[in-house]
Amino acid sequence: MAIGEKYKELRKEQSITLAQAAKGICATSNLSRWENGKITLEFNKVLALLSRIHISPTEFIGYADIVQENDLPTEILKAIEEEDASAIKELIYVQLDKYHAKRNAHDLYLAVILCNQYLLIKGENLLPFSDQMHLYTYLSKITLWSTYNLGFFGNCVFMIKTDKVYAIAMNVLNNQDLIQKNSSSIGLISMMGVLSDATISLIFRKDIIHAHKLINAFKSVELPQYLEFFKVTLTFLEKTLQYLKTKDEDSILSFINNAQAMGMNESADTFKDIFEKVKILN
Repeated sequence: MAIGEKYKELRKEQSITLAQAAKGICATSNLSRWENGKITLEFNKVLALLSRIHISPTEFIGYADIVQENDLPTEILKAIEEEDASAIKELIYVQLDKYHAKRNAHDLYLAVILCNQYLLIKGENLLPFSDQMHLYTYLSKITLWSTYNLGFFGNCVFMIKTDKVYAIAMNVLNNQDLIQKNSSSIGLISMMGVLSDATISLIFRKDIIHAHKLINAFKSVELPQYLEFFKVTLTFLEKTLQYLKTKDEDSILSFINNAQAMGMNESADTFKDIFEKVKILN
């Protein structure tokens, strides 16, 4: 259950009307649309709305069982695990039909996950341009980047236009304060992974200007010592951009070999794969 739907349920259980809950916080129509998953609300407004129904944020997380929102329906999980392109394609259209009928953002989220998997298998983007724009509008308004929302963005970095990818990535960076304040490192790890993928997407699609800008902004993220391995990825991305400018492979290959020598075999293999694709695409 999406958080807006759970809020609606808890509000009605206390016989609190839409008008009573929204008064002085947001328009009644906006509260209704949020409860039905059609829009997002600013974090401070969500906190105020929770106070209006006498529930703390911690209690609400427990009531809403928010972590379950990340779980995928069985039929979607099965199609993805089996890499069944036909089943994935069919499910894409099912989810898009649901989204078009109700404008529930979670239906679009599921469609995006499926489209991303189909893109990986078949190399074809099945997300309609109109829905790409809906997706951009939704993500560009987010100010609270939960792991759910980061996953939403991470699954679409190769499907929406590069200028939109850059704009959303900057939105993440400009609203990272709450991620940094979270006592759990999960959000920060998710953010760094998604921003890395966004940068790779820009490089693969030859938007070097935005890739440079994003990497420079990337450097502003303050990482705790135990997450400084992300700096290795950042260095690799910088060296990839340097290669695109000079076409000199020595520096980046030396870097990959050094990573392997330090026992970072999985990372080194990933860097090799990315570099090979960069050479092919450029």
